[in-house]
Amino acid sequence: MTKHLSPDERADQILSAARTCFLERGYFATKMDAIAQESGLSKGGIYFHFDSKREIFRALVQQEYDVTMGFIDTVVETDSDMTTKLVELAEHFIQLFASSDRPRFMVIIGEMALRDDEIAQLLRQLQINYFERIRQLLEVGKSSGQLRDIDAHNCAVVLKAMIDGVQANFAVGVDLDLEAVLAAGLDLLTNGLIRQ
Repeated sequence: MTKHLSPDERADQILSAARTCFLERGYFATKMDAIAQESGLSKGGIYFHFDSKREIFRALVQQEYDVTMGFIDTVVETDSDMTTKLVELAEHFIQLFASSDRPRFMVIIGEMALRDDEIAQLLRQLQINYFERIRQLLEVGKSSGQLRDIDAHNCAVVLKAMIDGVQANFAVGVDLDLEAVLAAGLDLLTNGLIRQ
């Protein structure tokens, strides 16, 4: 007999099981039977909460986005100076990548985006939202005089690309010196590459 859980707790149980299955097998090889077995529920129990495997996957993508944006919002709202905010963001992402399955799951999301227009559209919108949130942070830095007059949108795109690049390296198992990567990133942000 399964323990009685609230609908939200049960949905989280299903999402956790599905994530495990997707990471082990990939999206397309994962069947609802496997998610049911991993979660300890019947297929009917799964379908009570989610209409399809795609809906489960979309919920996992949204969950990733919500957690990340929640952290970014927390950092943006602090009274810290711009350098501290950027360091906090970088440290958070590097530690997250090093201590979780997130990089590997992002590869699965990317694969799905290549095969599924709906997931691709969702992923594009989430990326645009990331760019906008980072742009807003950079605009605050500009208006406070902590940053020079930069193209905040395109700098946000470059910063997100740097984050994604580090994440991709973790996804394929590249052994990175976390402190050195963080220090190099901060040096790039504060000093640039070209000697003036």
